[in-house]
Amino acid sequence: METAEKRQEKAGQEELLAGLKKLAQWRNNDVVKLAFLDGADAEKVDGLDLSGVVELKRNANGTFEAKFVDKVRVLAMLRELLEERRDGELGDFLDGLYRPEDGGGQ
Repeated sequence: METAEKRQEKAGQEELLAGLKKLAQWRNNDVVKLAFLDGADAEKVDGLDLSGVVELKRNANGTFEAKFVDKVRVLAMLRELLEERRDGELGDFLDGLYRPEDGGGQ
């Protein structure tokens, strides 16, 4: 019989896994869009996915800087958590990350 504490811990781990998976699959397309938005398009910011952004800076001279989540660390954390479960989800997830349209391959 599972205790309430165990169920809560399991729910927290599932939430963490979901967040890490989202970060691992995140693409920075919306950050590029943000860099080119002007003040008149400010309402469009709410629709952008900036979940993988750690820091944004627009300097006085107009340059734009962005720092992103380290995907290697995210994948390492995912691997560690999913290997503990040993249910095959890790392999399925990693297979799903590969998109032939992104190039690379064997």
